[in-house]
Amino acid sequence: MPLVHDSPDLAAVRERLLAADRVVMTTHTRPDGDALGTEIAVARALLALGKTVTVLNADPAPRTLDWLVEEQPEGLVQTYESGNLAQATAVAEADVLLVCDTNAGHRMGDTEAPFRQAGKPVLLLDHHPDPEGWFDTACVRTDAAAAAEIAYDLIVGIDPELVDRAVATALYVGIMTDTGSFRYGATTPRTHAIVADVLERGDLRPEPIHVAIFDGRSRGGLALLGTALGTIQTHYGGRLATMFVTGDMIRQTGALFDETEGLINYALGLDGVVAAAIFLDIPSGVKISFRSKGDVPINGWANQFGGGGHANASGAFVKNGQLRRTMKEVVDAAPPHVTAHPEAAETDEMSADDLALLAQFKGSLG
Repeated sequence: MPLVHDSPDLAAVRERLLAADRVVMTTHTRPDGDALGTEIAVARALLALGKTVTVLNADPAPRTLDWLVEEQPEGLVQTYESGNLAQATAVAEADVLLVCDTNAGHRMGDTEAPFRQAGKPVLLLDHHPDPEGWFDTACVRTDAAAAAEIAYDLIVGIDPELVDRAVATALYVGIMTDTGSFRYGATTPRTHAIVADVLERGDLRPEPIHVAIFDGRSRGGLALLGTALGTIQTHYGGRLATMFVTGDMIRQTGALFDETEGLINYALGLDGVVAAAIFLDIPSGVKISFRSKGDVPINGWANQFGGGGHANASGAFVKNGQLRRTMKEVVDAAPPHVTAHPEAAETDEMSADDLALLAQFKGSLG
């Protein structure tokens, strides 16, 4: 039997979805496995109930998840286009709008404006802390390892039989990817219980899903991995590791942009490292991803740079930031979050060696 974790907040979201005939959904920019898995699982369940559902995302699925979108009914998952009459009509005629796996308007990208200006009830299904207050009905569970865990509760609370192969696949993708293949600290016994039920109901084999997501790196991606590994530096007695990727590195190796995903785990995997940050230099600024191990919360660190997220996985974006300056500022701000005795690390700023490494890539730095 499924282990449903219900709550008044989740019941309220469920009731509004069940009462609706037309639902439009969205998630954060650059949707990952949890974002797409949550959207698709809920969408397929609602379709099975006879509802009209459209998923509108600001960005297309990453290359490693194209297969998941392609397995859906035609037109279910779309990339939002300003001025697209059919999409504008879908939003205008929707009974409710649902936001998944993000709780801030700016993280929605181009779908923020149509969702906030539609004059329709906006529902939220998320596991990140500190949601913005403009959602009409919100279910936020920060104890969930993935938004897809909450989607599971939402769906089986309607009818466990809705978890068919398509729904199960989407739920498994969401939970498996957001838990780092079940190795992150947010993974709980209940996470495994949900996955066991999902695998059984969907009659799924994990191996093909893992192969599709993780075993498709291009030769350019491998070359980028090698180059990025060469940028790893450690700070504060080896407790913090940093690495970076520039546009020139991507172009010179022939890698695909989405092959920057997951690189931070190599820095975090260094012996003695408890936190890591990777800096992605793009034309509009510097994207930063933070990761940590165990009881080392880094979301407060990300907050200092306009970001946020989970205790062990957060992100930030410094608009129009210069890579060299941003890296120095982030490393200099790290001690309260990554060192055992912050006061002892006050002088351990970016070293001359760190700056010299950056200078090797000066042709790529703004």
